[in-house]
Amino acid sequence: MNYNAVVRTQGDRLNVRSTPNGEIIDSLINGTEVEITGESVAAGGRNWVAIGVNRWVASEYLSQIPQDDTDSNENFYSIRGAKIIATQTDVIIAGGLKVYRTELIDDTGKIIDRVRTVSGRIGKQTPSPIPGSQTPIPFGIYTFDNPGIVEAKSGEFGGVWSPVTPTFPTERGGFGVHFDPSTFKNNSQTGTAGCLGTPTIEEREIVTNFIRTYKPTHLIVQKD
Repeated sequence: MNYNAVVRTQGDRLNVRSTPNGEIIDSLINGTEVEITGESVAAGGRNWVAIGVNRWVASEYLSQIPQDDTDSNENFYSIRGAKIIATQTDVIIAGGLKVYRTELIDDTGKIIDRVRTVSGRIGKQTPSPIPGSQTPIPFGIYTFDNPGIVEAKSGEFGGVWSPVTPTFPTERGGFGVHFDPSTFKNNSQTGTAGCLGTPTIEEREIVTNFIRTYKPTHLIVQKD
């Protein structure tokens, strides 16, 4: 089966080998997009996939990019691996933030839990591609930079931070999943500048535990 994927390491380069678990002939930087051809092959305690003639990489360092036909909401559920799907609704909380119905899904497709999330500032609830717009995170598919890792980050990140990278071109950046401690404080920090934020500590803990336990590879943000 052929599909496209993105290299996802902890920042190191990914070795390319001449055969499964064979001689190193090249390396790829984190974030490189590759095309997978054929089925995986087990060797040396890992699964290997071909990205060209006599070019093999360890599949555990790749995140699949869905095909173009995944534009429909139903197809998002077919993306491999554990995932988080956040659907923007018209339900309003905190004086003007739209609620994202957010499903935490394991690698078998089972919904483990559901929480609310918010994105963007009050009065700026339509996603925009313009950097600094403080509008919600753009609709689309993202990959987690470090699946299973929740970093400690204080201030308006609410103590937790899991960065994600869009699989589509956009001028905006710095996306991630965190807790918004100001959601219900009705101040200038209410909402997020473009990330996906949980509005309560209880929901923060549910998402944090899910990320650490199930190691989701994708975040999908869509409109209801």
